[in-house]
Amino acid sequence: MNMNTNQQKQDKLNKGIAIAVAVLLALTLIVTIIAFTASKRSAGAGTTAPVKLPSKTTGTISTPNGTGNTPTTPGTDGTSAPGTQTPDGGDEPTGAEEPDFVCPVNGTLVKDYSADIPVFSLTMEDYRVHCGLDIAADAGTDVLAAANGEITKVFYDPMMGQTVEITHDGGYVTVYKNLQTKLPEGTAEGAKVTAGDVIGYVGDTALVEISEGPHVHFEMYKDEEIMNPLSKVSLPEKDAGSDYED
Repeated sequence: MNMNTNQQKQDKLNKGIAIAVAVLLALTLIVTIIAFTASKRSAGAGTTAPVKLPSKTTGTISTPNGTGNTPTTPGTDGTSAPGTQTPDGGDEPTGAEEPDFVCPVNGTLVKDYSADIPVFSLTMEDYRVHCGLDIAADAGTDVLAAANGEITKVFYDPMMGQTVEITHDGGYVTVYKNLQTKLPEGTAEGAKVTAGDVIGYVGDTALVEISEGPHVHFEMYKDEEIMNPLSKVSLPEKDAGSDYED
């Protein structure tokens, strides 16, 4: 009986030793693999893929507000850049034509575009950027489409009041805010408009500009980038430069 018990104990001990040896071998193998992988990574850490520098061009890149010039050097694919001559002496197409813009309301510029430098807000009594033009006129004065296009949004903004958005050729979008809630018949999303068409009326529905009296808050975008409308729209000469500090 004692011999059987001793034999069982010896078998358990041998089994335990075998398991321990197997675990030790597995751990050794794992450590070896990790060390090998780390050495490969450290060997390649000092190398980087070559960086291809852009080809040299001349001229200045066109900026979102319409200033600057389009580069006039040939493109990298061997074709001429917009506005340059082809080998046969002709001109390459310059893409979509620029829209002809008109002033959206016959009024007085009371707050200029200032997207970079905060200006004082009479209503909010703080300094904040102003991403458009405020053109004052009597309440109910016609607000005109600034260029040919399509009305893409008509909605009431809780802060900026009745709003109409028009999309034009060339990546331009104009936005008219602080309009009266009553809009002309036909001012609806999807409607085609021509420069000078009446799309709304001067109002005072913008809560954040309510202290500034009836006016149109007019914004312009090019390829989804905000821009100064004065780079494309000319105000009546008698109103130009009448911006005031508020």
